[in-house]
Amino acid sequence: MRPEVIWRGTTIAVLPNMQEGAWTSFIGADLTTTPGRYTLQIKLNNKALIRSVSVLAKDHGMRRFMVPKEMEALDSATLKRAQKEARQMRELFSVSEEHAHWWGRWIRPVPGKTISPFGCRTFVNSLERSPHSGVDLKAAEGTIIRASNKGRVVLVADHFFSGLSIVIDHGGGIQSMYFHLSVVSVQEGQVVEKGEPIGFSGSSGRATGPHLHFGIRLNGERVNPLSLIKLSERMEQ
Repeated sequence: MRPEVIWRGTTIAVLPNMQEGAWTSFIGADLTTTPGRYTLQIKLNNKALIRSVSVLAKDHGMRRFMVPKEMEALDSATLKRAQKEARQMRELFSVSEEHAHWWGRWIRPVPGKTISPFGCRTFVNSLERSPHSGVDLKAAEGTIIRASNKGRVVLVADHFFSGLSIVIDHGGGIQSMYFHLSVVSVQEGQVVEKGEPIGFSGSSGRATGPHLHFGIRLNGERVNPLSLIKLSERMEQ
């Protein structure tokens, strides 16, 4: 019988593990979650196991960008565009297919090293912006970008900040995103396999050079995608 996992009031997808009789589920806390203790509940065979999970404070560091003064503030038309695109993204992350497409270990979309880590505070000139909600991975112009796991493409768009962008809904509350591409090779509604090419890296949108911004939403929470990959390796052990 499949167990039911409830994390901070939200039911989390549970999938069978490679080991017979074992199950796997991922829980995560958004990068701005207030440190403290939160409730995890597991229900199976009319029994409930309740555990308190600590969310610890973490210093993710900071990054600074210097841009011309005229680029600090957006003109009214660009601001409206950016706000509309932000609403579109929030709506995407508020829902996910109940059926989980993903399976086994998650993979890196490109092999390049991390050039800007997850969660770091971001300053443009002297102004603080939103913390970095993904990781920037080194990827020369035209590097093949691969799907981190199986899922359905729910967004292909050209946004002001993220440029050519892809969002994949992997079902069960997990979505992945790939920003600043130069070319997109998939369409909305398409189901892609783990490791399948979905586009090529670039520097579209608000970017200082070619790279890949890779992000994961886990039940709406912004989590470190490299941590998800590391944790998922246990599914194949």
